[in-house]
Amino acid sequence: MEYSYMLVAESDKYPRDLKHSVFTDTRGDTDFPEFDRLLSVIQPNDSLHIPSLADLGYNLTQVCEKWQKLQDKQVHIWILDCPAAHSQPELFGEVLQYVCYSQKRFRNPKHRTVIRDKNGSGPGRRRIELPERFAEVYEDYCSGTLNSREAGESLNVSHTTFLRWSRQLDEA
Repeated sequence: MEYSYMLVAESDKYPRDLKHSVFTDTRGDTDFPEFDRLLSVIQPNDSLHIPSLADLGYNLTQVCEKWQKLQDKQVHIWILDCPAAHSQPELFGEVLQYVCYSQKRFRNPKHRTVIRDKNGSGPGRRRIELPERFAEVYEDYCSGTLNSREAGESLNVSHTTFLRWSRQLDEA
């Protein structure tokens, strides 16, 4: 038997005679009741036509879960905009699972690795060390003889860097 599944806009209507073979969930719906009904109807070796991989879910996890459910049912899946999914469905499923696993792993901060250079510092710009003259320039800034821009210029840093250093000194 051949079936079709897709996500549609609420305004899309299909003839009643197609309802037994075309399963449609509404875009924006999070329950996917028609997909669940499809799983209860479809049998091993049946064919399922899906216009796009995006019709299986709103994120990669949903797509992988639905793909696996269909694979468990031993259904022949035709994703119309992705011929590789039909020619080698097991390989395609493995790639899909790997991408999903990698995405979950990347999002978990415990598994992220930071590239460090030979000095042991991570990515980004190195911190500027506090200049020796900072104390005397800071006193002039506090007394009002220098504003933050002038104080930064005299230390060869931006005024925002000078203000950050001043804030850190005040907090300490």
